[in-house]
Amino acid sequence: MRNAHAPMPPALAALPRALGERLWADASLVGAASGKTLVALGARSTSVYVVLQGRVQVTLFSLGGREVILRDLSEGDMFGELAAIDEQPRSASIVALTDCQLASIPADSFRAAISESPEGALWNARRLTAQIRDLTERVFELNALRVRSRLHCELLRLCGNADPGAEGVTLEPTPTHAELASRVGTHREAVTREIGLLVEQGIVRQERRRMTVIDLKALTRLVRLATGEQPA
Repeated sequence: MRNAHAPMPPALAALPRALGERLWADASLVGAASGKTLVALGARSTSVYVVLQGRVQVTLFSLGGREVILRDLSEGDMFGELAAIDEQPRSASIVALTDCQLASIPADSFRAAISESPEGALWNARRLTAQIRDLTERVFELNALRVRSRLHCELLRLCGNADPGAEGVTLEPTPTHAELASRVGTHREAVTREIGLLVEQGIVRQERRRMTVIDLKALTRLVRLATGEQPA
């Protein structure tokens, strides 16, 4: 069902205007229940999706069944553009973490929208550049840092753009220790041990399924020391 006469969702309205309008004109609304696989690794589909409501997870599975979590996406985030651009098989699986609503855009419409709007093309190039930078950081962490430091990096990443002077940053939704292990390439027991040390140091507070970074400055300092940056 096309949406030419429906109000544009905020997630698309936040894009460069010409790009958002062009994508919405050809978009279809798609609903997905929590746990549904929206895109499967290796699939030949090429549609691009914008998350309108809910959260999804970008993930990979090894032949042995080990899960590797790459990142979570929420309202306003886009996925599927790589296959739309190069028409190659999907490079990861996307799974709904909650009930979701998405805008699905055909690959040819996405390519046309990007090529017709210089502002949109620059916006997409910056998005892809940010993803490359993020993946570069993760490759470095996995190859050069110990589990402890990799966990510190991931926790700081999950804190986003929080003010370092803030009294505390609650990670919502709080990832489980198993999910954190999948993000940093280790096992749940190692994460539980390292979280316990952070609790003892007064950097993190863990209350059942709720985790709060209560000393963001200290966590930032640990990450800078591990990565070779000069502490602030």
